[in-house]
Amino acid sequence: MTAKEFLMQGWQIESRIDKRAEELERLRERAEAVRTSTPKQGPRGGRRKDWTDAVAALADAEARVNREIVELCRIKADIAEAIGGVQIIRQRCVLEMRYRNYMTWERIADVMECDLRTVYRIHGRALTHVRIPRAAIVCHGGEVV
Repeated sequence: MTAKEFLMQGWQIESRIDKRAEELERLRERAEAVRTSTPKQGPRGGRRKDWTDAVAALADAEARVNREIVELCRIKADIAEAIGGVQIIRQRCVLEMRYRNYMTWERIADVMECDLRTVYRIHGRALTHVRIPRAAIVCHGGEVV
């Protein structure tokens, strides 16, 4: 895993969490719709089973989101540690703005009051100083990346 791939993990996981949150909202709406709908016709109705199925799907989705949030927190801590290890302040600032605050390159250039190429150059040099924490190399299920 390269330093850049390591630092990009935060973005990727946040994106997954956002998609999961949208999924949760849809499941909540579906469960509420089932709960408030009129009972089906027939000998047993079926409404209770539909409701329990919807609630079970919602609980599973919430558990997945919670696991991903825990993973994100761990990875963000690893990223903060790696960025904090960069000794040159200007390089560390670029890394923090990009990988912790998710700023665009243009915004970073504005904040640093320099041109875009200078930001890219600082970023490239900063990546050579990033040390990926050993614990961060092992990911899901003990698989080494």
